[in-house]
Amino acid sequence: MLLNIYSFIRKKSKVKILNYISSLLVIICIFVAQLNNESFAQKKGEFSVLAGYQMLGSVEVYNYYYNGNQNVSGDLDINDAAYYSGALGINTSRETMAEIQYIYQPTNISFEPYNSGFQTTSFGADVHYILGTGYFLNQFSRTAWGYGGLSLGAAGLVPKNNLDSAWRFAFGLTLGAKFLLSKNIGIKIQAQGLFPIQWAGGSLYVGSGGSGYGVSAGTSIVQINVGGGLYYAF
Repeated sequence: MLLNIYSFIRKKSKVKILNYISSLLVIICIFVAQLNNESFAQKKGEFSVLAGYQMLGSVEVYNYYYNGNQNVSGDLDINDAAYYSGALGINTSRETMAEIQYIYQPTNISFEPYNSGFQTTSFGADVHYILGTGYFLNQFSRTAWGYGGLSLGAAGLVPKNNLDSAWRFAFGLTLGAKFLLSKNIGIKIQAQGLFPIQWAGGSLYVGSGGSGYGVSAGTSIVQINVGGGLYYAF
């Protein structure tokens, strides 16, 4: 896979990400500074609502079926955009948690052909992830934890036009930190790497009738997101 990560992160995206992370860090510092030494009891689980920015998702494709033309090669790109997520986690011990997470990214898909005579095209699409995750928790203090986990599940590309949807098996890696602000309410910041098991050696087709977008061979997709939000511990 010939993918240069930095070539897909636009300057505007970098500014947005840095501003977002800076705001989260300021909020965390303010609230953590106000916390007392009260020891919070171990909770059974938590419900989280997160939002942030999801980047990358480009793949170099070959033998592309492009509006009736075969053997068109180029870059198929999931455009960078905001994402929204909800998750339900159950503590299986003081140091481990099992979680189900849903991620939604409304965006556009663009295709830039290498072949001369073909123009770049794009269409609206939604990206979905449904993931089951196992986390390891490292408690820093009575109210702060770091966590990391491995996810397995499904990734879906759902076009907003009349093209068909495509779903693939996916896995992910997560690193983050969470801070309790009270006995039940806390905040999270985290980063994720998302890896759909793509169509190298296989096939993917999104289309309707005689036209569409199809791939007979290609390289793997990688997406990264950075975000944060609130969680309720119960």
